Amino acid sequence: MHLLPAHVKSDLLTSTEAASLASVTPTTIARWADEGLLPVVHTAKGFRRFEREAVERLLRLTMAAETRDGSETDAWMNSLLAGKPQELDLRLMLAHSRLATWCRVADELGAVLIELGRRWQDGELSIGDEHRASGILGRALARVGERIPVPQDGPRCLLACAGNDEHTLGLSLADLCLREHGHIPVWLGRRTPVQEVIRMVIAGQAELVAMSASIVSDDAAVLGQIADTIGSACKAHGVILILGGSGAWPDPPPHGLRVNSFSAFHDFLHHGDPGHPDPSTCRSPKM
Repeated sequence: MHLLPAHVKSDLLTSTEAASLASVTPTTIARWADEGLLPVVHTAKGFRRFEREAVERLLRLTMAAETRDGSETDAWMNSLLAGKPQELDLRLMLAHSRLATWCRVADELGAVLIELGRRWQDGELSIGDEHRASGILGRALARVGERIPVPQDGPRCLLACAGNDEHTLGLSLADLCLREHGHIPVWLGRRTPVQEVIRMVIAGQAELVAMSASIVSDDAAVLGQIADTIGSACKAHGVILILGGSGAWPDPPPHGLRVNSFSAFHDFLHHGDPGHPDPSTCRSPKM
């Protein structure tokens, strides 16, 4: 939301005028504003107005999404590689409006991350291009997450990469899913020592632990040891361990749950009991 100073002149539209420009109803304009798709400007007297440029930008992106011949993955890749944060923020909000939940958006973006890695491996992108696109997406996800209110007394979930894995975008997507379900994400991030996770579990600082391993984590023995060590501590202290990502996790793990999609993560968060000491009795998603 922006507050327009009295002396600033701007091409501002009322809800009715914005609706006429976009060929929609004023109710649709209000919904777009409530969903964060359309920025709201408040005049000095407190009236809601909409910048003509913002309405036209939303229309262009919406029309492009409806008429393009390529896949959703291609459209996301184009936005990432164009390096336009405002456009990416808008695309994220449109995706949420289209798919209804952030977990479904996360699954769509999971395919984008795979494509990003493929293009780098095939030499279509430089390592700099890949890092830049990942950074742009990570910052966009953080901005979106900050706008999702989380109750102060919600269940806490530790978010950590497994072993030496440094790919945190999976955690960023899990962060949105957690917030959507009223959980408090507690970021530990990349290269978090196993003993630090265990220390926080023993100290009662979380009800869940979500560990991510990307495709580069392909040592099944290492991931199996991490899953067993952290899983044993979680089981002993009534904490649920959730293992995600494309890494070589044991499936099923000795303790906790292995989820293979963010939709499955959504199902667990929706149906499971994060305070229950035995994850095997929760309604875990079927893979």
